[in-house]
Amino acid sequence: MKSLQLLDYIVLIGYMGLILGIGFYFMKRQKSTKDYFIANKRIPGWAMGLALIATLVSNITFLANPGVAFSGDWVQYTNSFMVLIVMFPIAFIIIPLYRNIIGMSLYEFFEKRFGYGIRAYGAIAFILYYISRLGVIFFVLALAINTMTGWNIAMIILLLGIITIIYTLSGGIEAVTWTEVVQGILLISGGLVCLGIALFGTPNGPGEIISEAWRAGKFNLGEMSFNLERDTILVMVLYGLYQNTHNFGTDQTMIQRYLTAKTTKQATRGALISGLACVPVWGLFFFIGTALWGYYKFSTDTFPPEMLEQTDRIFPYFIMNRLPMGVTGLVLAALLSSAMSTLSGGLNSTSTVFTNDLYRKIVPSSSDKAQLMVGRLTVVIAGILSLSLAGWLITRTGSVLVIYYSALSIFAGGLLGLVLLAFTSKKANFNGVIVGIVFTILVVAWASLTKNGVIDLGDFNYTLHNYLIGLLSHMTMFVVGFLASIIMPDASSAQKYVNPVAEKSKKDSGNITLANIAKKQD
Repeated sequence: MKSLQLLDYIVLIGYMGLILGIGFYFMKRQKSTKDYFIANKRIPGWAMGLALIATLVSNITFLANPGVAFSGDWVQYTNSFMVLIVMFPIAFIIIPLYRNIIGMSLYEFFEKRFGYGIRAYGAIAFILYYISRLGVIFFVLALAINTMTGWNIAMIILLLGIITIIYTLSGGIEAVTWTEVVQGILLISGGLVCLGIALFGTPNGPGEIISEAWRAGKFNLGEMSFNLERDTILVMVLYGLYQNTHNFGTDQTMIQRYLTAKTTKQATRGALISGLACVPVWGLFFFIGTALWGYYKFSTDTFPPEMLEQTDRIFPYFIMNRLPMGVTGLVLAALLSSAMSTLSGGLNSTSTVFTNDLYRKIVPSSSDKAQLMVGRLTVVIAGILSLSLAGWLITRTGSVLVIYYSALSIFAGGLLGLVLLAFTSKKANFNGVIVGIVFTILVVAWASLTKNGVIDLGDFNYTLHNYLIGLLSHMTMFVVGFLASIIMPDASSAQKYVNPVAEKSKKDSGNITLANIAKKQD
């Protein structure tokens, strides 16, 4: 594998300098928690949309999608089309609702609806989940760069972590958003450059590559079957429906971006831009994998045979060995940007949740200045914890990682079910939600641990597709929470019910309706 050239290093250093410069530029505007966490609602809708695209397309997408398409087909792309179904109700119902009933985080609504205990549970689960997720992203990115360049994995993690923490710490969500605009443009342009070189890099040309890939079934979107144990279209549709609803409708990193837009109309427009654009962007990276399959089939170039066992290394190998000098640096910067956008957004959202949902409650008399300082400190601590986890992952493999990832899914499950329960059921209450959470943890623990072979219950093992464990968690939370609320009623929770589709509002009840939301376009 060839080394980076001087021009590649210049491109990379220029990219890092630009990102840090944006962070320092917005530092002077961070005078309050509203500035730091929601940019005081001054982000244009189009910028918010581009930032969301960069957040949704992580480095795992950048590496995994081409590898999946290279070794197989486009089955895992099928779930992406469900964005087209879930995005419109989220944009026109959920986003206006959020902008009217919460200030900085989704968990504020949980307190209004069920009490502070549920708000604290949601906030803590989010913080633990995101710090862990960021650690995994740091690790995967460092592993990819190590494969491409031979640089030390620990040093890669440390360097990128420090840069990401610095610009996130300096400029808050405003710096995060505008760096993501740059990163989103870089990500898409880098992908298009690679696709073009792969398609036009052989004497056969793109027509022959696409035709041969079609004959080989490389564009297959799944098996038409009711089987829920394999990668069927039904499984992918179900997965896409709940996963995209969860991502766009209940993920704090997304909700926080909706709150940064200047107006509700711009927030809606930006969300639609991101949702509709993500489908072709995700498709781009599947297409790159198919194009690479054709490239190595028709060209005289080869790759080490051991990569057939780790196909997510094919794309990095192609980047380092087949791209011109300077372009390699550009695409490597795109790979870095795909991870750094997710990392910076996650750090800021973790800081927001800790400060807004926990610290303000623990120290209610604290000033906004003190809260801003705590928010900045949380970015640093969360970043250090994520880096430490990434370093720990370097030395861990096998069953330890399986147990670790299973534990994450167990305690992070059911959030979408909880949100739906809060919005759709007037009977839902604190008692029911607690029972729902307990049952959800137990059910997801059973499914995750038996599916991954950590424990064996014989005929009582979970046998459906892994992708459906999330759906099972949300269904358990909703159904058990609803039934338990009926058995153990609590009038105080019912009085806090918010109906997002009511036609009329009762002034004394405080309900927020679509009619009111439409009039209140801030």
